[in-house]
Amino acid sequence: RKTVKNQYKGSYLESIACVRRLAMSNIAFPTTLSLLFLARAVNEVLLSSCASIMYRYFWSSGAKSGLFMGVMTCCILPINLSFSSEKNFTERSIIKNALVVARFGLIFMVNYEALFYTMKNAIFRSANQDHSMSYDGFLGAVQYILSFAIVFLSMVSLESVTLSLMSKVSPIPLRKYSLDSSFAVIFVSSLGRIAGDVLVWGSDLSSWVFFNNIVNTLCCCLILCLLVGSYVVKKHYFFLI
Repeated sequence: RKTVKNQYKGSYLESIACVRRLAMSNIAFPTTLSLLFLARAVNEVLLSSCASIMYRYFWSSGAKSGLFMGVMTCCILPINLSFSSEKNFTERSIIKNALVVARFGLIFMVNYEALFYTMKNAIFRSANQDHSMSYDGFLGAVQYILSFAIVFLSMVSLESVTLSLMSKVSPIPLRKYSLDSSFAVIFVSSLGRIAGDVLVWGSDLSSWVFFNNIVNTLCCCLILCLLVGSYVVKKHYFFLI
């Protein structure tokens, strides 16, 4: 079985350093890895928090939230098939647009009613009414479902196109090592899911400190992450070919 040490004929540290040099030889490869991490982390946040949010604000059962997430995941295959046959758009343009659409989706997801009363209580230093369990009145459920679908499908598109682009920009000499692009995809995807779960856990604990609302805390964190992703894409846009 191939190992990094057997391939490089040196120490493990020297082998890992060689793999790192090969991975950084084309800036598009680490850029796609960071985008894959972002897509997996954002979708993990959405899926992990969906059931608790729908029960907390809309009194929706676990079966209904599970059915909703199942419908969303059924859209993954059609999206991948559509991108495999699409010839009018480049990968980098789809990546750029997916990040923008996801950002608007998160802005739409914000619980503006709870945010308004949080700011009001902070300005006037009053806490007469608790609106932490309200979600934009009777339109809250529709607002959350639509914004969830926008962000989730945008991240699915981002992940699909990123994997396609990664197969093109992956350094060819890297394929002779065990730490190749396939290993990188599995490792980065796992890290993204872990980061998403940690973010949900931390937001649930600290939401009362910032916005007194887990939805707004998650939206704020994810918007900042997408802004960083957009900056990375903008900086290396002409290398993503």
